[in-house]
Amino acid sequence: MGVYGIKNKIDMVQVLNNITEPCFFLNTDWEFEFINDAAEPFLKTIHSFKEKPKKELLGMSIWDVLPKYKGTREYKLIHNAFQEQEPKQVKMQAKYSKRWFEIKAFPNIYGTFVMFSDITEKEENEKNKQFYEKLNVIREMASGVAHEVRNPITTVKGFLQIMMERNEQNQYKEIYHLMVDEINRVNEIITEFLDIAKEKPSLIETCNINSIIETLHPLLETRANKEGKMVVLHLGEVSPLSIDKNEIRQLLLNLINNALDAMGTNKKVEVITYEEYGDVVLSIRDEGSGIPSTIQSYVEAPFFTTKEHGTGLGLPICYSIVKRNNGTISFLSGPEGTTFNIVFRK
Repeated sequence: MGVYGIKNKIDMVQVLNNITEPCFFLNTDWEFEFINDAAEPFLKTIHSFKEKPKKELLGMSIWDVLPKYKGTREYKLIHNAFQEQEPKQVKMQAKYSKRWFEIKAFPNIYGTFVMFSDITEKEENEKNKQFYEKLNVIREMASGVAHEVRNPITTVKGFLQIMMERNEQNQYKEIYHLMVDEINRVNEIITEFLDIAKEKPSLIETCNINSIIETLHPLLETRANKEGKMVVLHLGEVSPLSIDKNEIRQLLLNLINNALDAMGTNKKVEVITYEEYGDVVLSIRDEGSGIPSTIQSYVEAPFFTTKEHGTGLGLPICYSIVKRNNGTISFLSGPEGTTFNIVFRK
């Protein structure tokens, strides 16, 4: 067995064990014949069964080891590569660790050599780049909206308020009040839109996120109790953060009120804090019906909403607040409810 000057199988094994990329060789029955040292911890990140050393995986079918990948793009990639005897390449996100990998499959008549590269950082950087490009567009739009819309509606509001003071207009006062309320609502939407476009927090200070949650809890509990729901706190010991306290308060109100909106009676929202790998984690978990999979990719988009009277700005504002305060936000959603996880880097 010789490839590019490698004289025998032992030499090849030594070379492949020394490379940093995870790789393995599958025979024509899709059984592991070789797994390099780098692939052993990698395989543990993409499967959920009890950890096995690589020597116990040798001879096992990859689809018995990774049953959840049957029928996926990765499954088809490896099969097509062997059937067509052509190299194939695809990006995947591991179902268990959620890390991103680039898969390359190199077939021969004896089976398929598969190599993985961890591209998680590259994917996150690309996602952040796209987010900030969108943010720049929003920022330009927001500045124009603030100038072009606020000035005329302020004038209209002023004249309406003058007319409300005239006795001969008493019969129309209710209508005028409604019109002023609607103008105030437009101003609120513009303010929220501008919040998405902000680049930096207004006021950074060192504080403990638990204290912010405890301050808000009575207010949120009052609303929940009126609706036959609960807001339950599970606050662990966490380190102080350098954050904008007002923005984090707004983040909590938006997410917890959304969670309450999503649930029926006798359900609860759990607010959880803990530290993991030196970061502070905030989780908000509800028992609603979940976000439909068809719209999950749109939750960051301004003005997208499924609520009858919603503006579609609440979640985009949350995403902007988290990014401005040196954090990341993600969510998991299903029929049993939705969990938003916010990780603040210290």
